[in-house]
Amino acid sequence: MNTRSIALAFVLLNAALKLLWLGVNDLAYDEPFTVYWSQQPLDRFWAMLGTENNPPLYFLLIKAWSTVAPFEAAWLRVPSAVFSALTVWPLFLLTHRLGGLRAALVASFLFTLNNYHYGFAHEVRAYALFTLLATTGMWLLWRAKNRHHHGIRALIGLSAINTLMVYTHFFGWLAVGVQALCVLVLPELRCIRRDFLLGVAMTLLCFSPYLVIFLSRVGTSMVQGTWLEAPVPEELYNMIWRWSNAPVLAVAFLLVIAVALIRSRARTLILRFAAIWCLVPLLGLFIVSYFAPMFLDRYLVFAGPGFALLVAGSLEQLGLPARWTSAACFIAVSGMLFTFTPWKQGRYQPGGVVQQVQQWCGSDCTLEVVPPWYWLNYLAAEDLEQLRDNQEDLLLSDVYVPNPEDAIELGPTVLVDASGNQGYRPTINSLRKAYPRVDSVEADHRVWVYRFQH
Repeated sequence: MNTRSIALAFVLLNAALKLLWLGVNDLAYDEPFTVYWSQQPLDRFWAMLGTENNPPLYFLLIKAWSTVAPFEAAWLRVPSAVFSALTVWPLFLLTHRLGGLRAALVASFLFTLNNYHYGFAHEVRAYALFTLLATTGMWLLWRAKNRHHHGIRALIGLSAINTLMVYTHFFGWLAVGVQALCVLVLPELRCIRRDFLLGVAMTLLCFSPYLVIFLSRVGTSMVQGTWLEAPVPEELYNMIWRWSNAPVLAVAFLLVIAVALIRSRARTLILRFAAIWCLVPLLGLFIVSYFAPMFLDRYLVFAGPGFALLVAGSLEQLGLPARWTSAACFIAVSGMLFTFTPWKQGRYQPGGVVQQVQQWCGSDCTLEVVPPWYWLNYLAAEDLEQLRDNQEDLLLSDVYVPNPEDAIELGPTVLVDASGNQGYRPTINSLRKAYPRVDSVEADHRVWVYRFQH
């Protein structure tokens, strides 16, 4: 089999795996947000983007997809599953060029059998597409160095891919920065510096209509802060753990990488290229987060394939006999296979919240939901078609707290608290004063349902 046939086989394997269990989990967390805004009229959608930290491309893709596919959770996740399956194509070709067939097989299996990437393949969010575009960009960056054959075409393609990437996620600019660092640091890419900078200028020109919104959102995050907190050093290890499926594999892979870097003195091209792709964003985002917290596992999704490349390249650089190197590669892939659990459900299941509310409430109570964004989770679990409607009143709603006299006539109040913290404790205490009887249950992960009644 030639390399393209093997790469295609990996794409088909990924597609077969990632199209399984698409409908097992409820739409949850940020997924209903994506679905809701993809269904809204364009005037409301464009107005929302002015205060939103996500560019429009993925919303528009889901809008188009939902016009031809059934409006169901499993079908809405199909694009992400396909994008994730396609990612293995450029990863295989890039690794094969840098490290040979065995390294390409290992990197492709590490990506295919990774629970972290499998999770994003099952989300109606932009991260699987972001990963595909970032990986394709790194492949085109390497192809561009062969200027006499396809270098110019690769750079034009890279500019187009980068434009799509920054319209998919704002952290696409961080991925472009990783490309720029590779061009500046690696002597093998020195020949394309001028053309690469021209390509970045083209991407910036294409992004210019959205630049004001981008700078506004960055400025707001820097001045007002983000919803995240400064990370602790343990988060670095946790990120490696996510890329490795299990703690024992994380430690083993880190040891392999350390030995390979020390033995080769970091002079091997595949290790330098992969380290810039994966370790620089990991460490850089961690450091920056002490000034403006933004260290989140999904924001580093584009660096995940780089870790697979780094592990595969490190296994090749251990200096072992060929037979022992093949055995080490087999053990690494087997470890990922035995810790691969695609059938497991996600932590968030809003359907359980809906069931609890219906059990306690029926049609004879007042239902309140906090924070207001969780209304989209609740409505999606209750009846997905409701996300096609304008739910602005609910998204802007406040909790009504009656006085004790009015509470008698009003009847029971059921409150869904998805804040996961004590932020709404004063509201809950006020409702306790209005109602003498209170029941509570954790109906979903960190989602509490309270029933206040006489």
